[in-house]
Amino acid sequence: MDSVIPLPEPSSDGGAPIWTAMAERRSVRFFGEEPMPLPVLSQLIWSTHGITGRAGNIELRNAPSAGACYPIDVYVVANSVEGLDAGLYRYLTADHSLVLMREGDVGSEIAKAALGQEMCRQAPVALVWTAVVPRTTGRYGERGQRYVFLDAGHVGQNAYLAATALGYGCCTVGAFDDRAMNEAIGVDGEIERVVYLAAVGPLG
Repeated sequence: MDSVIPLPEPSSDGGAPIWTAMAERRSVRFFGEEPMPLPVLSQLIWSTHGITGRAGNIELRNAPSAGACYPIDVYVVANSVEGLDAGLYRYLTADHSLVLMREGDVGSEIAKAALGQEMCRQAPVALVWTAVVPRTTGRYGERGQRYVFLDAGHVGQNAYLAATALGYGCCTVGAFDDRAMNEAIGVDGEIERVVYLAAVGPLG
């Protein structure tokens, strides 16, 4: 049976002001060795995928999405997170929880698929964003595939700003072997495919 891990409730208090986070945001590729506390991971994921309201039967989230289709899902590669076994987890947006997909040193696979970018293994967490293509093409046809990359950019920027506000470093990654990355995450590359990822960890 899948193992579901509820995440701590996100907070709307604390952290650096948004203007400070914008000014201080930089790509950080080397991280400290401390594990990431689970509340920090919770806050990071909520900043990119958290539900913040509703319009009718549509759930509205922190990051914008064309037509509120929300085609971007997030997988968490936990390399060193307090309270989590090392492995691959999928985020369940509706109840703000993680489901364990498989245990083990997935970070090394991600680093290899990312053309040897070791920060994906060295950081406590790698966030891997996939696009579920039918969520946009079902409404917008072929144009919907363009919106996927816009939405990926939105969640990536939110991750940068949230990490900065929390005093953590972040670096997004767009260079990777598509087939190897899809295989590492366990998606088919057609209906669902990896489009973006980020390494996040404490400042060294």
